[in-house]
Amino acid sequence: MRWFGLAAALAVAGIVGTQFGWKWVLAPLLGYAFIRWSIGSLRAMTADGRATAHLDAPQPRPVRRSERVLYWCEDCGTELLLVVRGTGKSPRHCATAMHEREELVDGPTISTSEPRVVADD
Repeated sequence: MRWFGLAAALAVAGIVGTQFGWKWVLAPLLGYAFIRWSIGSLRAMTADGRATAHLDAPQPRPVRRSERVLYWCEDCGTELLLVVRGTGKSPRHCATAMHEREELVDGPTISTSEPRVVADD
């Protein structure tokens, strides 16, 4: 039954194309393809990204109040304050990975990119 419908559509398209011109056959086909593509693109943009996320993946967690985690770009000096930690990877800026700098709110600055030296008293 499906093949019969396809054969009938091709026959009608052939008759219309030879009698009235192929623009009457190709224009509706291109219009249909464009509408399908447009609707698919709009559905992809409106889809919630969290719906495709894995449920077993670690959830982002807020940073403790006792510390401030800053990322800084060595090339241009931009600093970024971390509020919620999503992954352990540092963000990228100026095509390079940013350096992490962790500060204690009540204490001295601790830099994780350089070795920590403790003086004995």
